[in-house]
Amino acid sequence: MRNYPPPEHDTIFEPFAGSAGYSLRYPDRKVVLCERDPQIAAVWRFLLRVRPDEIHAIPDVPLDGTVDDLLICEEAKWLVGLWLNRAAARPRRSPSKWMRIGIRPGSFWGERVRTTIASQLEAIRHWRIIEDDYRACEKRGVQATWFVDAPYQSAGRHYHYSSAEIDYNELANWCRSRPGQVIVCENEGADWLPFERLDSVKTTRAGRRSKEVVWLANHQANCKTAEKDANAAA
Repeated sequence: MRNYPPPEHDTIFEPFAGSAGYSLRYPDRKVVLCERDPQIAAVWRFLLRVRPDEIHAIPDVPLDGTVDDLLICEEAKWLVGLWLNRAAARPRRSPSKWMRIGIRPGSFWGERVRTTIASQLEAIRHWRIIEDDYRACEKRGVQATWFVDAPYQSAGRHYHYSSAEIDYNELANWCRSRPGQVIVCENEGADWLPFERLDSVKTTRAGRRSKEVVWLANHQANCKTAEKDANAAA
């Protein structure tokens, strides 16, 4: 996330929330997350209300067991499940091969992850989560930073709510109409906006890299001009 420009406005909208990696770099801002997946939305609601000591109290998953072995609520199980495999699109029930053999233990559910999450809770307490698709973020006239990380057009078919369900022409028009700063990230080969090369990053597959692209826009000047014209007409 460090390659994306910082927010230029006090409010950040993430219409495809996921792990909200961009907003977590700027937790002091007013943040509105929109998430269509009911499990992911439930995890965010859980995080917005839970206490740090409750996170610390969530136990480890036995390497030969599942999250069902833990006497915790469903939302906590889903949270843990997202940390049982790297870059998991959906909560898992059992530890992945990489977790079982102990590669990068800090990347999977355990003390380090619990400590990190618990330390962030108070900083995000003011955030808002909307369980709906991206169009529910519609806020006419609100100058904000819009960070759009939709399922990638080609590589996003493994999500429960996948790229196959998205009308990318409609999404492109929606992105162009956002008032304020707009940051749209994608993978090389996407053609629904005039993307530019951003970076090449490691993937969870050995030796594979993802070629990331981005589309940036700032509609602040246009919105101010439109508002001025509207006031003059009135």
